[in-house]
Amino acid sequence: MTNNNKQEAGWQPPPRPDWVARINAEGRGMDIKSVVPLDENSLLEHARSNTGLSDFGDENWRDPFQVLVKSLDDEAELHLMGRLMARSELLALLEQRLKIEDAYKQNPEIEDVEIVRPLTIVGQGRCGSSALQNLLANDPDNNSLLHWQAYFPCPPPTAATYETDPRIELVHPRVTQISRITPEIESSHEFGATLPIETPHIHAFSFRSAAFFAAYNGGGIPSYVEYMQSQDGALPFEYEKRVLKLLQWKNPRRYWVLKSPSLLLQLSDYLKVFPDVALVWIHRDPVKALSSMVNHMGNVFSCRTDNPNFGEALKPFINAEAGSQMLNASIDVLESGIIPEKTLCNVLYSDFIKDAVKVAESIYDYFGLAMSDEARESMASYMRDYPRSLRPKHNYDLGDAEQVREEREAYRRYQAYFGVPDEV
Repeated sequence: MTNNNKQEAGWQPPPRPDWVARINAEGRGMDIKSVVPLDENSLLEHARSNTGLSDFGDENWRDPFQVLVKSLDDEAELHLMGRLMARSELLALLEQRLKIEDAYKQNPEIEDVEIVRPLTIVGQGRCGSSALQNLLANDPDNNSLLHWQAYFPCPPPTAATYETDPRIELVHPRVTQISRITPEIESSHEFGATLPIETPHIHAFSFRSAAFFAAYNGGGIPSYVEYMQSQDGALPFEYEKRVLKLLQWKNPRRYWVLKSPSLLLQLSDYLKVFPDVALVWIHRDPVKALSSMVNHMGNVFSCRTDNPNFGEALKPFINAEAGSQMLNASIDVLESGIIPEKTLCNVLYSDFIKDAVKVAESIYDYFGLAMSDEARESMASYMRDYPRSLRPKHNYDLGDAEQVREEREAYRRYQAYFGVPDEV
């Protein structure tokens, strides 16, 4: 029987740029755990010192933070560049959490901000969800979670300076660093300060984001992933709402356009926090999406470690058996009636490729939303000005015919249920 675990089928990281290889080679001669500490006390001390603040808000962030940093230190096998990136990231998260909580303390009226019917895009990964989010973000009436806001939500953005905020220039080199370390990533995903980003990035302020931390730290943090599996699944979404309120406070729009592929595993918990959500599920041939995802995540993983570990956190997105179980479980949720009628709009990637603006119009129609002429023209201009052909082609291995056949069989129910056409 063919092995349908593509992460076990011999994926190898691409050669590193010389400058990265030299840094990591130097690190092999150092005590990098002492040079770049990831311990709790060092991180907290520097976050407090750098901000002059000490109140992290409620305490439900502390246990996952402690488990995370220990897992990173003991299990992740980070090289020197990886440890530098992890420490920088953890410090930024801690410092921003301090500032978020201080903003609420100084401005309690932020609590009164309402997040109304967010348009939230889901899908199994590599199914066009980023392209759809980018398109819908071009409606000037919509708010979308951009990289610069997700990295530095404080001070709260204002409508007057939204497009000229100095954090844009500060964040851009940070978010594009991954492209300089692993240039191959540019063929599978765009990074930039003013581009939309997935919501697990702001779950990270609660330190309750297994998908985020596993992806960006090489996958090898099993203790943290196992710990998170036992936790209240609604807590990350509660902090997500807290951050969105802050971002909307001085920069109001009609709706949020959000995206989270991992949400397919957490629909019930999400509805507890966002009961009026408008879900958009974009469907693509899962065999094609799986192969693309393995290559993409392998490149992300290898950014911080020489031993990328395709572990449990992202298994539903890089393993046909686990992926089909996730999609079938989502179908079961739909059939159970947990998701209210007219809460979910299904669209096909094949239709999106043919006419993206028409698909956007169908989403607005489904939810009874008005699309202005300005929004329609802005979306059309975006599609004209930023065609996929401007980026490098994403090359990846689909496997042999027997492997494709077995994966196709695993996804049979999903494709039949949503009418998803084969691409291979």
